[in-house]
Amino acid sequence: MKFYGKKQPNWSKKDLLIELKKFCKLYKDRPIKDNKGGMRFEHMFATYFILKKVNPEVIIESGVFKGQSTWLIEKTLPNSKIISIDIDLSKREYISKKAKYSSLDFEYQDFSELPSNTLVFFDDHVNHIKRIQQANYFKIKNIILEDNYRPNRGDFYTISHALNQNGFNHKISKLSIIKTFFLLSKECIKKIFYHNYFFSSNIIKFRLRDVMPNKNDKNNLLKIIGIYYEFPPIKKISSRKLDISFEELGQYNYITYIKLI
Repeated sequence: MKFYGKKQPNWSKKDLLIELKKFCKLYKDRPIKDNKGGMRFEHMFATYFILKKVNPEVIIESGVFKGQSTWLIEKTLPNSKIISIDIDLSKREYISKKAKYSSLDFEYQDFSELPSNTLVFFDDHVNHIKRIQQANYFKIKNIILEDNYRPNRGDFYTISHALNQNGFNHKISKLSIIKTFFLLSKECIKKIFYHNYFFSSNIIKFRLRDVMPNKNDKNNLLKIIGIYYEFPPIKKISSRKLDISFEELGQYNYITYIKLI
């Protein structure tokens, strides 16, 4: 895909096929065999390939879930430093002895002394524009976006939404609305009765994700993105039958690599 004339990385189909063969062997050793709700074959291979090609000294992952991605990073680049962030680390099934874990959200971290070739992997379903702005503030140029939902799809605002000036209308159930109202009310009550209580902004950020259409999001993205690459689905890389379930090979959602100027 040509991204408004932006540069594409020099990654050939031959490179993809060579690494796919290696990855299939690695994938068999994954610690979490059923990673429903997390990364599966398609996006794990894409992440593996991008990490190999970029070869960052430090990798920050925002969104840990069960820990499959942490394992993948560890196995792909064993000499790289790993910082694993998730506001809820209780769901981990694989815990790396090498990674440094934090439950403090990405935007509140101290990343003042990172090497220039650091890479951040966003798999946290937080507004892409805000995450890219935060990464740019920290001078992190290499970014992997695990889900780049197309317009009218997904559960948060993505680059694709922004480029199409589509905005994002978060569709939520009645039960979700009731739960959100309850949590907000609980926070307000605490604010009233506890003098030094600080309201949790995460209530809004992670439950109500509406974003109004804004053409400036598109314009600002085009100014700071130098390289843009949507990783192709496996079916476009290889016609060889893989020992992977049809369900897993259907879990493709435009995983995207960008490099900021």
